[in-house]
Amino acid sequence: MIKAIYTSPETGLPMRRHSEIAVIEKEGLEGDRYATGKGFYTGVKEWDAEVTLIQIEPFNELLSKHGIEIDPADLRRNLVVESISLDFLVGKRFQVGSEVVLETRKLWPPCSHIVKQSGRSEIMQYLAKSTGIGASVVTGGRIRIGDPVFPVGG
Repeated sequence: MIKAIYTSPETGLPMRRHSEIAVIEKEGLEGDRYATGKGFYTGVKEWDAEVTLIQIEPFNELLSKHGIEIDPADLRRNLVVESISLDFLVGKRFQVGSEVVLETRKLWPPCSHIVKQSGRSEIMQYLAKSTGIGASVVTGGRIRIGDPVFPVGG
């Protein structure tokens, strides 16, 4: 399920939270830096995802076990999801809501750019193995907070 939707118009600008948003085929989230070509990794084939996702569970565990609170927006991912293993979706297509289909490109670990932007060095220490994923948009549409996320096909 989608817990949060974030975009940023360009690298270095704050993330904006949305209750719903258009997802554009072969581009990404409407107005997001990677859909408009203004992302830090725009044009870097290996890291230029159209949509990025991360799970909420590692953040909750970090708070409960270590008393450390990190806002998922600090990792600058587009979608924060709950109750689905993103690792399981690597190399697969999955549906978000009733319209959107994404295809996972690969695992998406936090990088030094994220740490620099957020000022939170704990990200690498505690969340590097809870990386999330980068995906391409196969079928566009609208997504909303609360929409389910589930694998499709074989």
